[in-house]
Amino acid sequence: MKKRVLALLLAAIMTLQLTGCNTEDADAGQGTQSSIKDMFYDAKENRAEDGMAGHEDAGDTTADIQDNAVIDEESDGEDTEIRYQDDYYEFVNQNLLSKIELAATDAHWDWFGELNAVVSSEMDEIIDTIADSKNVYKKGSCEQKIKDLYECVTDMENRDETGLGPLKPHMDSIRNASSIDEYVDALAHLSGEFGFSSIIGGYSIMQDKVDSGAYAVYMLYADTLIGKEYVEGENTQEYMELYLDYISDMLMEFGMTADEAAKSTDSIEGLLRDICASTLSTEQLYDPSLTYNVYTEQGLQELYTNIDVPRMLSALRVDGQDKYIVMDVGQAMKINSLLVEENLQALKDYSTFVMLNDTAEYANANYVKLWDDMRNVLYGITESWGDEKTWKNLTKDLLPWDFGMIYVERHFSAADKEAVEGIIERILEEYETIINRQDWMSDETKKKAIRKLETMQVKIGYPDRWPAARDMMQVTPISEGGSLLSNVLVSMQVSIEDSLSKLGTRVDRSEWDVTPQTINAMYDPLNNEIIFPAAILQAPFYDSDNSYGANLGGIGFIIAHEVSHAFDSSGALYDEYGNYNVWWTEEELAEYRRMSQSIVDYYNNYEMIGVKVNGELTLMENIADLGAMTCITSIIGDDARALDEAFGQMTYNWASEDTVSFMMYLLNTDTHSPNKVRVNAVLSSCDAFYEIYDIRETDGMYVAPEERVGIWK
Repeated sequence: MKKRVLALLLAAIMTLQLTGCNTEDADAGQGTQSSIKDMFYDAKENRAEDGMAGHEDAGDTTADIQDNAVIDEESDGEDTEIRYQDDYYEFVNQNLLSKIELAATDAHWDWFGELNAVVSSEMDEIIDTIADSKNVYKKGSCEQKIKDLYECVTDMENRDETGLGPLKPHMDSIRNASSIDEYVDALAHLSGEFGFSSIIGGYSIMQDKVDSGAYAVYMLYADTLIGKEYVEGENTQEYMELYLDYISDMLMEFGMTADEAAKSTDSIEGLLRDICASTLSTEQLYDPSLTYNVYTEQGLQELYTNIDVPRMLSALRVDGQDKYIVMDVGQAMKINSLLVEENLQALKDYSTFVMLNDTAEYANANYVKLWDDMRNVLYGITESWGDEKTWKNLTKDLLPWDFGMIYVERHFSAADKEAVEGIIERILEEYETIINRQDWMSDETKKKAIRKLETMQVKIGYPDRWPAARDMMQVTPISEGGSLLSNVLVSMQVSIEDSLSKLGTRVDRSEWDVTPQTINAMYDPLNNEIIFPAAILQAPFYDSDNSYGANLGGIGFIIAHEVSHAFDSSGALYDEYGNYNVWWTEEELAEYRRMSQSIVDYYNNYEMIGVKVNGELTLMENIADLGAMTCITSIIGDDARALDEAFGQMTYNWASEDTVSFMMYLLNTDTHSPNKVRVNAVLSSCDAFYEIYDIRETDGMYVAPEERVGIWK
């Protein structure tokens, strides 16, 4: 059974912690609802028939559970080569994974992506209905915007004629800069109007980490193109060489000769490697002690001695602020040293490529093909999706809230929301019990932690009030002079204007940043909130027909994972109001760091495709996974059947397949451990797992009690 999936796109580091792959932002295939139900329910029924769910008798022995646990539905009870004692993940999922064949268009398959494909298919039907309609829709309506934007996306003749037209004046401002001052002016105006960022001038208006009720201007780091991990990685230089070829090809498409493009690519590579050497790693970017660096305008001028900072801030339209947050001071110092006249041409080439790369998928056919081919090579995909799928995805990506409104009207279940709210309440109660039993925490610190639980905001489904940006985003049809690229620029302007409008106002914590059709769940430390969009409240993560144990292992594990993020190595540094405020004693912090290091060391022992898992990079997510398992097993207690159901469901939910290239991408950039490790590493450190299965010292899943890790036990 083939499942078509979209490789995850490279994503900027944000404050949200995601349960699923935090790089996933596009649909993952062309699977159908019926195929999901067939696979999921057939598996569930067979698990029950074959005894995976354990016996109903409360008196079952460990041996009874062991004998009946996770039997392959096609094995008829016979022994299989994979033993659950050695590899629980593979044993549970072997039948499912045997049906997953990555097609040439696939880089990755998992349930998040599979359900995303279902939602995407539902959205595709909306596009087809509207596009084929002869109706004249009201200006500004969801239908009008979808209809006219889809026409812009699909009219390749118009896109080829348009080329980079709307970008040309802005591109010329970079290419024609005759000095560093003119170059910085060009970048600042581009960032201030559209949000383009390459070397300097990038900024974001976000909640102030120290005063989360207010907004602050964060000066962002430079665009590191393929990323620091790829630029510097021992196992990724082959990909780096391919990316350099891509840079050269893009510059030639822009109009450079082969010799000019080769020379420019060499200079871009030199800048890139220099910048990356002074850039924080992905895991460091989650540490507010490293990224929350307050500067005044005068302080910024002292940091960026080679440019006119007040002039830049004015062009960015963020001048006059009391403070500016520099997220990567070391990189800022390096950038300043590079902003000299002898580097001018290399800097202009660098920014030119960034703009081309940022807009390539919206441009003419040649740029689209170069961009698509590079993405496919990076993720190990050997065949592109095809025009129709690509066009529909672009339309959905550019109008997320319009599609979100339609999705909620047609597919949201209020009954499921109520049931999940009950599970959330139970998990928050249990976490209070877990915190109270930690003997390394003082009573005062426990009270603060419990206060954080009591004040945690829960968002389920969709917002009560749709974001203002939805109404601000208007689409100009081709008949009125619009094009795909011009509408993309409008979308970027809307985002900038929406952000600027928030400066000087207090944060509205009821606002949503996540669309209801998103298949994921999040914890936001700056709001101390957990978010469960409407679309994740479906099988296999949640099913009203499932047993209590299975739903605890499904949506319950996801909920507990997000709650755990409030107390992971980053989230624990924020108080109940969402402020960066270290509320631990020095002794407690020291013990927390000791336990964290043991988790890092533990995960460093796992590997995929011959490459070690990065325990530092994945620390936050590993803490959340371990804490989630503690929480759901604590709720279940000694009910062996329910534990078996929970372990099996959690494991089934993390089933995945990846190309080698995409797994390499995940190992280098994803803050989550690979799904197989997320299962086996967590269960091997879970005492309850040993209590219901006969796991012995000679088994692959065995970890000695003193070596089992976790913060929240």
